[in-house]
Amino acid sequence: MGRFEMISGTSTTQAPGPLAVSSVNPRYFTAAAAPQEAIYLTGSHVNNNLHDGLGMGPDCPEDPERFDFEAYLELLAERGHNFIRLWRWEQFRGHLAPANVHFCMTPQPWPRTGPGSAKDGKLRFDLSAFDQSYFDRIRARVLAAGRAGIYASVMLFEGFSLHLTTVPDNVEGHPFHAANNVNDIAIASIVDYQVLPLDPRVEALQLDYIRKVIDTVHDLPNVMYEVANESSGQAAGSVVFPDGSSIETPIGDSTQWQYWVINRVKDYERAMGYDPHPIGMTYLFPVPDQSRANEPLWNSPADWISPGFDDTLGEGRWFADPPPNDGSKVVLLDTDHFSPFSSNALWVWKAFLRGHNPILYDLGILGGGVPPDPSAGEPSFDSLEPARQAMGDTRGFAEQINLPTMQPRTDLSSTGFALANPGTEYLILQPSETADPFTIALTSGQYAVEWHSLPSRDTTPGAALTIPDDSKISIRSPSEIAGPVVAHLRRISS
Repeated sequence: MGRFEMISGTSTTQAPGPLAVSSVNPRYFTAAAAPQEAIYLTGSHVNNNLHDGLGMGPDCPEDPERFDFEAYLELLAERGHNFIRLWRWEQFRGHLAPANVHFCMTPQPWPRTGPGSAKDGKLRFDLSAFDQSYFDRIRARVLAAGRAGIYASVMLFEGFSLHLTTVPDNVEGHPFHAANNVNDIAIASIVDYQVLPLDPRVEALQLDYIRKVIDTVHDLPNVMYEVANESSGQAAGSVVFPDGSSIETPIGDSTQWQYWVINRVKDYERAMGYDPHPIGMTYLFPVPDQSRANEPLWNSPADWISPGFDDTLGEGRWFADPPPNDGSKVVLLDTDHFSPFSSNALWVWKAFLRGHNPILYDLGILGGGVPPDPSAGEPSFDSLEPARQAMGDTRGFAEQINLPTMQPRTDLSSTGFALANPGTEYLILQPSETADPFTIALTSGQYAVEWHSLPSRDTTPGAALTIPDDSKISIRSPSEIAGPVVAHLRRISS
């Protein structure tokens, strides 16, 4: 049985909020009603958990594919998750050729009234009005998530689709393309939509939309916001990938536009007297210097960030050896931005013990719940299940320990993975699959010990430790406990 199930059971309690960055330990959020507590966020998300219309092949079906949001929330709650990105996708017609997936996403924020037909043969959009069904869906899904004890970050815009999906529909499938609306709005690339200065008409439409979203969900305690997913971070005539391939579409640096969105959200909340809710900024791609890819995030006015690969996609440092969070931002460490097609339980624990809030880009749940054949697909549902389960297990430990006092410490153990309040409590990861000994620097006292096996998810009491003097000791897990393992040490007497 996993740690979350042992401690909390399946969550059915309203997620407390609104959230704010903890003043005690700013690696985490806290709820206004309990500022002395830290809230650790973790969970699975996928591109179509707000819209319908994602499926295989290049063509849009007459009846868009439905996402089973109820099954999705049940799956998350069963695994102890408490966070989702609620995805925005702006194309009503689009295609990601490498995966052969179409994005024919509906509903959109504006009604299709015509006159005239858009690029998909349906009525053109009227950008001067709103389609209330879109905003009703946002509110309903944030409400449902909250009832399941889950925080929902509403993504306001989407960048990836505007410059990293197949041309020409990356732009021609967007409501702001000239052929698709009755308002004479005509973006030709992401530059016209997410790079300052904007056309005043585009800026006004974006501001109206931002305010409408905030008006829709501002009173919900579990809501958060995100500016956009993977918008571009450099000016160039085309997107060039590390392998030399390219997409022939102009791009620009969206950094200042994202700061503008963050500040407009905060300004509007203040002006309306609404409770403030955290807003995040996530990884930009491409950027001029990959080694400095995350600097715009750290330097931003965002309350939380999701960094991405600044070395190698897939097996880079954010996956193999996540840097410790120094507390300058809440980090929702998202595999979407450095290992989008694979993950495992070991990564989840590494991220947790380095002071991050790990979240999983979960392509195994494109339908919402467990698929008919969990072994099918790449990645399959089954291949990501250890990571899903580990997120709930880490959350269980986060709710058991005194998280506000804990900090990532690479110097306390030979393994380099420790979350600790020295002299009081320690979580140490031994990432080896064998019961290899490792060292821990402890202050004098007696410590209760328990061992958590990542493969079995079982937690087993161990023999207590008595440390007569401050010292570095060698310790190993019992041979019958499969590794990798986590040691939880808690001081019980001096």
